[in-house]
Amino acid sequence: MKLQKTLLASAIVIASLNAHSAAFQLNETSASGLGRAFAGEAAIADNASVVSRNPALMAQFTEKQLSVVATYVDPGVDVEGVSAPTLVGEDFDVSQMDANGVVPPALIPAMYYVNPVNEQFAWGVGFNSNFGLASVYDEDYVAGSIGGTTDLLTMNANLSGSYKINDKFAIGLGVNVIYGQAELSRQAGATLENGISHPNPLVGELVPPVPRDTEIIRMEGDDIAFGWNIGATYQINENHRLGFNYRSSSEVDFEGDYTSISGATEPGHLAIDLPEIFEFSGYHQISKKTAFHYSAMYTGWSSFETLEAYVYSDESSPVFAKEESFNNTMRYAVGVTHEYSPELTLRAGIAYDESASTTHPSISIPDSDRKWLTAGGTYQLKENSSIDFAIAYVDGDEVHLSEQDALLETVVGGAPALEPLLGDTSWSYTSEGNALLLSVQYNVAF
Repeated sequence: MKLQKTLLASAIVIASLNAHSAAFQLNETSASGLGRAFAGEAAIADNASVVSRNPALMAQFTEKQLSVVATYVDPGVDVEGVSAPTLVGEDFDVSQMDANGVVPPALIPAMYYVNPVNEQFAWGVGFNSNFGLASVYDEDYVAGSIGGTTDLLTMNANLSGSYKINDKFAIGLGVNVIYGQAELSRQAGATLENGISHPNPLVGELVPPVPRDTEIIRMEGDDIAFGWNIGATYQINENHRLGFNYRSSSEVDFEGDYTSISGATEPGHLAIDLPEIFEFSGYHQISKKTAFHYSAMYTGWSSFETLEAYVYSDESSPVFAKEESFNNTMRYAVGVTHEYSPELTLRAGIAYDESASTTHPSISIPDSDRKWLTAGGTYQLKENSSIDFAIAYVDGDEVHLSEQDALLETVVGGAPALEPLLGDTSWSYTSEGNALLLSVQYNVAF
């Protein structure tokens, strides 16, 4: 049971760290927003996607509107080996640690509806994902205990209302239902492929060989959580508007099955916090056809301080408890919108996005500071319908990281006397990632 719990804890900490890196925060709420690097999102009311960023903006609508969004994300995340644990051998070729395209492409859907009831009140609903990503390494990958497969998905359903207090001020309030689903698997990797033998041949083998594709842990679980958001807008005049939005933190307590290297499965759970988010934006019509906008977004990752995982057979103490230190992050964006013609509006933007996981980076989803370059536009199909399109390139900085082999940590935890025989137990890497995003959105008013 101790070995099973230790393996479970090692896998859970890897999954959870990556699930709460900035790389898992999805800003891709709309094609119109992507085209301007999501600058001004809390102050611009150009379609029903305002439900996702600032419900107070629904007060700007005079007719019902529906928006449907699809965003394709093609990441290019590569890791390159620098050094390996001692047990893999002196002649080990670190190029075996190299892996390209570890994050698979993804399609992110969203849908929003706004219904103005009268001049003061409007309500709306939205469906989108705020967190989610995946990484996949081959089952026989050399660092299988820290690679493997990590898959996290959250879907957010939001019901919001807005109230126009006067010609200057409007407020909005929303409630959120969040569904989260997680799947994790890890393999043994190459560290114990030859087992561990005592220096004295008379003592012999201490740990038997473990094939690198041996599955040492599998975790699957889901949960439903709740949160809320509030927003406000201040209309300086018809050409200038300020807005802010606050989204609360939410606790997701993943419940499901945990399977250890022995093949035994037992139910357990792990509670993690989705961070609070605060966004301030400005929109300024600087000429008849051109507008300038900006945003500053704060994400409270520091709420993620500790990890505690439990199995239901023993709720008296966690199977794993560890102090963590994630950083609060800022995202800054500026953008411009230009009416090229009555049918075509063009957008462009740039953004800088800080990393949250500077203390504990991981190869499961390597995270880094990122720069965004985006462009897009809106084409008016008919008087009451339009289509938005956008393209973005996200460039991540190079990251140097080192992780302890989770299986070797388990060996030490189960038999501390083996520690002197293990040598260095860490994998060291450099990592660099980028992404290409393409988004399309259909809007119809009625």
